[in-house]
Amino acid sequence: MNSKLRLVDIAKKANVSLGTVDRVVNKRGKVAPKTEKVILEIMKEFDYQPNLMASSLSSKKRPAFAILIPKPQGEDYWYKILTGIKTAEKTVGEFGVDISEFLFDQDDDIGFTELASQLLVKPYDGFLMAPVFHKEAKGLANYLEKKNIPYVFIDSTVEGSHPLCSISQDDFQSGMLAAKLIDYGLESNDELLSISNLMYADNFENVQERSNGFLSYFRNTAKDKRVIHSLEIVHPKFENLAILLKNKLEQHQKIKGIFIDNSKAHWVARFLNENGISNIRLVGYDLIEQNIRYLRNGTIDFILFDHAEKQGELGLQMLFDHIIKKKATAKRINMPIHIVTKENLDGFVS
Repeated sequence: MNSKLRLVDIAKKANVSLGTVDRVVNKRGKVAPKTEKVILEIMKEFDYQPNLMASSLSSKKRPAFAILIPKPQGEDYWYKILTGIKTAEKTVGEFGVDISEFLFDQDDDIGFTELASQLLVKPYDGFLMAPVFHKEAKGLANYLEKKNIPYVFIDSTVEGSHPLCSISQDDFQSGMLAAKLIDYGLESNDELLSISNLMYADNFENVQERSNGFLSYFRNTAKDKRVIHSLEIVHPKFENLAILLKNKLEQHQKIKGIFIDNSKAHWVARFLNENGISNIRLVGYDLIEQNIRYLRNGTIDFILFDHAEKQGELGLQMLFDHIIKKKATAKRINMPIHIVTKENLDGFVS
């Protein structure tokens, strides 16, 4: 290894001009394949690493990335995503990259569209976004593709789009996993309840995929073909859920398991606690503070989650690798699905 190897040294070893080496190293011009191969082999042999800092700082235009994600509400899922992004910013920022964060209300699709339109006024070199509103995000993605501006999706993806990279868990498989967990140990005649939030039905395809996976398990895999009731929440407030849930459990007293396809498992747990119900298994998503409380007291049996911080960090890193380092990136990164219980909780939150 020779950490002091310079471009001029590579040029001498390859018997080519300094300009030819520069074009290969910085990928900014045509070089004969045979010559390029010789230069790359020399770089590999001596473990040559381009001085990305100098290259970035010497550029007339500082690279600029835009971050477009929901506004965190306390230390929730999006707070964790943003924390991961800020971790990556510490490294990316050292290379002269300007990072601009734009946070939108995840209940306001019009606000998302207006914010996205404002971002297109400035010539950003790359976008990192959570396509919470899939229809609106698809429009933004189409525009970026026409302009050849790379973008990375985190949390979910949008069918028919072509991001540089898409980073999220496999939601269908996570739904199947939730079904397997809730099914284990129940009696053959026990029934289940699946809770979904209809407010986001047109946009949150990743959440819908969780429900699809959950139902698929019982149609195609489970030994017992259980009766599964559904509860669809139009107005996502605890008080509304409590009324509907009370009626559903009174009507169907064989329900022994509840699956909720989003982070509001703590609402269901609160209802069960306040009504003294302790014989129902509960499975939900996202290791947020409200869910942790009910995991500790045993009301929530299982929480499924991926490392939101890692998603945010990887998303920004993928843009950086592609635009600054000129490296090839994975088209798809499936985040591991973690299962958290009362017994192993401290290993995830300590």
